[in-house]
Amino acid sequence: MATADIGRRDDIAQSVVSQRVNMAYFEVAHAIEAQGLERIAVSSTTSGENRIDLPTDYGEFINASVKWSWSTASSTVSSTKTLSRMNASEADALGFLPVGEPQGFVLYNNWMELWPSPDSAYSLQLRYRSMVTDMIQTSDVPSVSTPYRQAILFKAEEHLHRYVGNFAAAAALNQTYIDYMARTKSDEYRRQLGEVPMGLRPVYGTHTRSRSTS
Repeated sequence: MATADIGRRDDIAQSVVSQRVNMAYFEVAHAIEAQGLERIAVSSTTSGENRIDLPTDYGEFINASVKWSWSTASSTVSSTKTLSRMNASEADALGFLPVGEPQGFVLYNNWMELWPSPDSAYSLQLRYRSMVTDMIQTSDVPSVSTPYRQAILFKAEEHLHRYVGNFAAAAALNQTYIDYMARTKSDEYRRQLGEVPMGLRPVYGTHTRSRSTS
């Protein structure tokens, strides 16, 4: 579609077209908070070890929480807590020891550090957005919601126009892309509409029905 839309440019090598389409894909994916890229990773901690490797496809952080259990006389009770993000300077100043119940974490390099270092085995849940990877096969589908595939096409056409030296058309396509992105409802916006239709909030009150007699 991209080569056809810019003037049926069959003279552009397939490898160049593939590269430009993937460049467009990365730009669109990084410009939005795509729900198709949302992931959950679960790992376990060990006592005294505070470093947890991030998933290999980790892209953006959403939240992190820990879960732990203890036994009572008749049952097993579980608790879950969301962790607070800390900066490295704050955590280093406070120190990661003595061990205790994790309260926060630091993101650093390709791992996260729990603060304080865990005093027992906890189940750590990480919500994050993954990085996108190149589309290689013609059957590959981008990990963004359907409306944003049109944005990928606009941006790919812009890159191809620049490749062949048609800079005026590239500038026009860039404006088309900007306008389209501004009009398109984000995944998060549409999700919020689903949870609270039309921005309404529930109203609580009392209703009394009177009974008439004749």
